[in-house]
Amino acid sequence: MPEESKDPHTFKELKWSDLQNWAGDKATAKGIKYQEEGRVKEIRCTSTGSLVALVEGTTEYFTEVHLENGKLSSICTCPVGYECKHAVAVVLEYLDRIEQGEDVPVVTEEDLFIERSRRRYAGAGTSGAYGAEESSLALREYLEQLEKPKLIEILTAFAKKDDRLARYLRDRQSLASENPERIIRSIYFELDELWKEMEDYDFWSYEGEDVPDFSNVQVRLESILDSGHPDELLDIGKELMDRYEEIAEYDEEGKIGTEISSCMDVVFRALPQSSLPAHEKMLYALELELKDNYNILNEHTFWKEDYAQEEWRLFAEALKVRLQKAGKGALHDSSWERDYVVDRLIDALRKGGLSEETIPISEHEAERTGNYLRPVRELLDSGQKKKAEEWIYRGIKATGENKPDTARELLQMLVEIKEKEENWLFVAALETEEFFRYPQLASYIEMRKAARKIGKWQEIREVALNYLRNGELPASRIKTAEKPSILPGILPKTGLLEAGSLRKIKPPVLDLLIQIAIQENDAEEAVHWYEELKKSKGGAEKYRDSVSENEIANVVKGKYPEIAVEIWKKLAENLISETKVSSYETASMYFRKIKETLESIGKKEDWEAYLREIREINRRKRKLLEILDRLGEDRIIGE
Repeated sequence: MPEESKDPHTFKELKWSDLQNWAGDKATAKGIKYQEEGRVKEIRCTSTGSLVALVEGTTEYFTEVHLENGKLSSICTCPVGYECKHAVAVVLEYLDRIEQGEDVPVVTEEDLFIERSRRRYAGAGTSGAYGAEESSLALREYLEQLEKPKLIEILTAFAKKDDRLARYLRDRQSLASENPERIIRSIYFELDELWKEMEDYDFWSYEGEDVPDFSNVQVRLESILDSGHPDELLDIGKELMDRYEEIAEYDEEGKIGTEISSCMDVVFRALPQSSLPAHEKMLYALELELKDNYNILNEHTFWKEDYAQEEWRLFAEALKVRLQKAGKGALHDSSWERDYVVDRLIDALRKGGLSEETIPISEHEAERTGNYLRPVRELLDSGQKKKAEEWIYRGIKATGENKPDTARELLQMLVEIKEKEENWLFVAALETEEFFRYPQLASYIEMRKAARKIGKWQEIREVALNYLRNGELPASRIKTAEKPSILPGILPKTGLLEAGSLRKIKPPVLDLLIQIAIQENDAEEAVHWYEELKKSKGGAEKYRDSVSENEIANVVKGKYPEIAVEIWKKLAENLISETKVSSYETASMYFRKIKETLESIGKKEDWEAYLREIREINRRKRKLLEILDRLGEDRIIGE
């Protein structure tokens, strides 16, 4: 961040194209909408020339925008983090206020609002944990300063307004003078009532259906835990998971699962406080996790607790017994369950000081569950690289057909090993084979990166493009028992390529050829294959999900401006036909590109004629006409 004081009025020089080039078409269009809706709630200029604001989105986000040497940059507490719609809205809000003659406060770096925003940026990657903890501590400090009568007054007042708080306090009152059995019975009664309610619940209704509410059960569980009775919650946790299993397959939207998950959070908080020996706590946690076939349980910290080595060993022994029984068909019918138990066993052996047992178990289980990744990781962690490579080859052979994702992960491990050895020739061979197995842009880019390392990119590129254009496979497609090289004389044999295993394609692979042309900024190739695509059955519409016509236009606009203009016209007019304001905003980005491109080649009159035509055809669309009015302005605000 620059130290010297700067004039924030430099933002006044910005053009619409500056925003578009910086944040992209969609973010700019959404940012315009956000600013028009008044979502920028507070805005300040800093002494260093940046803009800081609070923007209302899904929640409130702090956004800061810098302009350095004509280049925009931003940071935001939203999930996107930078170059987002919130940042666009901040710039537009600032310029709107300047144009209206309104003052935007200029503050120092020590201003409270700026400090708050900087703290929020720092905590944005902590999933809100830091902010929640800070807020909780501040509340505690405040409450500790209050006298007892004032605390009583606050609690009783809010208990009248909040049924959950009232229930919590009543249960705490009862638990202070009696054992928890009566309350436990009443919780089971409530669960019975909720399950009866679910018998009438329409799981296929998406609107207007009230989800059975488990919040009262959650509050009662919290009151029992906070009163010092954690053991009593463990049976309830099992009951909840057992009952959910009965209806989980119908809960497609996960609404009931979300309700039960909140109750299970309390159970997992109770578990470390329970009187069970540590290894039995581990077994209990494992049982709940194995019941969680639909992933309703939230991430919890139980397995991060610091337990004695002996407890981890006892847990490990119990898991070995379970796996032996499972081998006889008694337990763990599904491979994922067995695989999960083995993961826990490996972790327990490490924490129990028995790391020497992890590799034999991983190797034994690989054949049973198909998890070849685990022994490879264990072997690499122990420094046994050669043996790890053997297991990679074994795993790729075993999983190539039925578990291609696992095979690709194993291949990536082999690539990483060879990269560390700086064996770039072998890396290039692996990546080239992968491209011919799974031709896509990502594998093309990895192949290119490796081939450039050995100075063979042009030769390999020509073979790859011939394959996509004509279906012509490399010379290595020879029917032989020996595992061939993908490119004899250029690349070595890897031992992974099976004769006849390369993927058959129907050439030309238009979408991938266009993606490659865009990625390589090759206007001639992009135009050629785009024209071929339009002639194909289904045309551009068929490839809508894999080919971006806007990206094609961006690549070709320099050499083939007329083609770029035609693409943008089509995209803009399709959006207008949707008759939605958000679509009009996005269309305006394409209109602006048409305007700038036609003006750059001396065809301003063509642009003006086209704009008149669009206005006339859509003269009843008032909001669209307002947006089109902005197209006459190069700068966002006037001189």
